[in-house]
Amino acid sequence: MFSKLLKGLLTVYRWIRSFCLNLIFIIVLVFFLAAMLSSDQLEIPEGAALLINPTGSIVEESTIVASFGDLFGGNPADNEVLLQDLIDSIEIAGRDEAISSIVLQLDNLQAASLAQLQELGKVLTAFKNDGKTIYAIADNLSQSQYYLASFADEIILNSMGAVNLQGMSSYQYYYADALEKLDINVHIFRVGEFKSAVEPYELNAMSDAAKENYAEWLNQSWQLFVDSIGQERDLDAEQVNDFINNLDQQLALVNGDTAALALDVGLVDQLSNRPEIRNYLIDQIGLNEAGNSFKQVSFKEYLLERRVPLPSVLGGNQVGIIVASGTIYDGEQAAGSIGGDTLARLIRQAKLDENIKALVLRVDSPGGSATASEVIRAELLDFKSSGKPLVVSMGGVAASGGYWIATAADEIWASSATITGSIGIFSIYPTFKETINNLGIYVDGVGTTTQSGAYGIGVELPESTQRALQLNVERGYQRFLDIVSEARDMTIDEVDALGQGRVWSANDAYEQGLVDSIGDMENAIEAAASLAGIEQYRAQQITTPLSPTELFMQAISENFNISSRFGPATSMSVFSSFSSPLNSLYQQISEDIKQLLLLNDPNNLYLQCFSCVNTL
Repeated sequence: MFSKLLKGLLTVYRWIRSFCLNLIFIIVLVFFLAAMLSSDQLEIPEGAALLINPTGSIVEESTIVASFGDLFGGNPADNEVLLQDLIDSIEIAGRDEAISSIVLQLDNLQAASLAQLQELGKVLTAFKNDGKTIYAIADNLSQSQYYLASFADEIILNSMGAVNLQGMSSYQYYYADALEKLDINVHIFRVGEFKSAVEPYELNAMSDAAKENYAEWLNQSWQLFVDSIGQERDLDAEQVNDFINNLDQQLALVNGDTAALALDVGLVDQLSNRPEIRNYLIDQIGLNEAGNSFKQVSFKEYLLERRVPLPSVLGGNQVGIIVASGTIYDGEQAAGSIGGDTLARLIRQAKLDENIKALVLRVDSPGGSATASEVIRAELLDFKSSGKPLVVSMGGVAASGGYWIATAADEIWASSATITGSIGIFSIYPTFKETINNLGIYVDGVGTTTQSGAYGIGVELPESTQRALQLNVERGYQRFLDIVSEARDMTIDEVDALGQGRVWSANDAYEQGLVDSIGDMENAIEAAASLAGIEQYRAQQITTPLSPTELFMQAISENFNISSRFGPATSMSVFSSFSSPLNSLYQQISEDIKQLLLLNDPNNLYLQCFSCVNTL
């Protein structure tokens, strides 16, 4: 009887589960079909403004929506905006007679590297040079938001808002005491005075060498930031720094009114509330058809309508573009990280494609697995053996493993805000013998050699194993020196003087011979075409083909994210992103632990700079 009851309950459970899954599928399918059927040609009113309202982080490569879980369970792609989408929409709008202006609504932009912001600033400047106007509107402006806003002809700030400039910094959490209290023994093996990636696990504060190194490139990056906004806003560096360094004194002069201070200093042009901003834009741009806001079209809708797809089957001379963005891991990895095998396959594809005459590898990575980095570099060298030129374009960061793979290039181009170098290597291996002993759990047994069971987390690394790991790290560093020496035509001693894990700004890296030129992605593409000897060409991004399921999910995700398919776009954001200090603490610690857990190099060797991220 009991057995029959269990079988009956199991049958009911399976039926309910099947019913719910099918229901979810039907609902999603209905929404998808509705979106497709309702996707009439977008009507762009004459004289409309292009609304640039990015949400989340600006990324070089979008996360792929691979399942219903991604779609409904906190899909990372919902908080990303592709850098190239923003660039393309602005460039196309500059040539479009229907677009009169751009409205930058930046409250929900969360993160971007200075290099990315510089590229956007370049196309915004070109848009203005076409005789069109840019307005920036916001309730509050963070540092990255303000950098973009500074390119506007007018910046309109909410009268209750603020411009939150703070400067640049590099702060990390240090876990030495915590690890000791938890009886976790982190074995660290490294080469390089400045190789500070492992410091959080062995110290309680940043070393003097790391502070000196970080201060150098942070100050140079900050000067780039200040010079740019100073040029756009007719301010000098002293005024900007004084606004930050003496904020309390300056606020006292305006009775603590942050918005009034921003206006007085010249950081913004107008202070208004939301209805006033909306009415001002209606006066400047014109009233929309619904009669409730200014004439506008969101950049996502605009791209769908105006961007002409150029499939590779069209043939002709092409400069291939491969994006290598994120931490480098061994094996296959999805977009957002770099998989050694994944990227190698794309490089082989570019080599075998007769239409690809040259390749630009866009590197935006702090490094990672040494094995995966070498897999990628070897594949790049094989690509060059075909006679096709290879150019590397560095994004915000191309350090350690990111620089390792860049050495294969015929030319290395770095943005003026790129952080690079970090020529060093380390190995890290935590053991938990004392931790589990405190829980009453013990490990014991026998093996046939001194290395049998040496890497069990419940035992301590034998002395011979530790010496072997250190020797392997030292050999890895020598290998790094050899690679750079050959690629950059330097002596080993010259490379070692630039190495030791030291991080360099782009300008210093250029002066030291680690990169060939300072320029953006467009410059790198032009250089690759020139090396290939082609004048007529088009850029063709090379990506991993999506599976049928991924294509379906991606189509659903894109249609869900376009509000006008189901309703009109709004002119002002109601909510702004907010992250509490406690949440920030949790996220940073979680990220540090995640990094430690995801390290998967088969030889336990890493070329990585954890703090080399130039994000404002």
